[in-house]
Amino acid sequence: MENLGANIANNLIYLRKKAGLTQLEFGEKFNYTDKTVSRWENGSVIPSVETLKEIADYYGVTLDYLVSEHRNSREFESSISKTINAKNKIILMSLFVTVIVFISMTVYIASVYDLGTADPNVNRWWVTFLWMVPFSSLGLAFLTNRYFKGSRWTIIYMSCFVWSILLSAYITFIAKGNYWYLFFIGLPVQVALILFRKLRKSQ
Repeated sequence: MENLGANIANNLIYLRKKAGLTQLEFGEKFNYTDKTVSRWENGSVIPSVETLKEIADYYGVTLDYLVSEHRNSREFESSISKTINAKNKIILMSLFVTVIVFISMTVYIASVYDLGTADPNVNRWWVTFLWMVPFSSLGLAFLTNRYFKGSRWTIIYMSCFVWSILLSAYITFIAKGNYWYLFFIGLPVQVALILFRKLRKSQ
């Protein structure tokens, strides 16, 4: 318990000073007095789990970071940077999807303006909303593979790309014909993706 209290105290001091906050300023953010913060930082009192979670969220770290011992500031800085970088990467991936959705909506709205109708029987540009799925999936697969190598989400996004592009192509171009067997193309591709992932994991 003593080690736990010391770890939390040291980490709270480090994070507070890194953020350029006084004990009073830090306490005000969580509705505590500077005296309470002082007791946390000298190890005489351990904050509740709920409070630690709020502090961790505020600094962008995890509870594990707050309760673990860090031998030096460089090691701790590296841990924090990895967490922040991961969040930034997820934000960039979300931004990419947002751009794809925005483009799809812009194209559809422009088609409604040009054709003067949103009737799906007349205005077929609603299929842009179908095509945004494979484009988004492919982009997410690329970004996931780049940012989080080895993540299972890469193969999930690639699988989504394969099946959604087959569905989009079917509905857009050949839905009037009896070409449902087009989806058989996706089976060997799906198997190949699974085998490729297993091969990479075994290396």
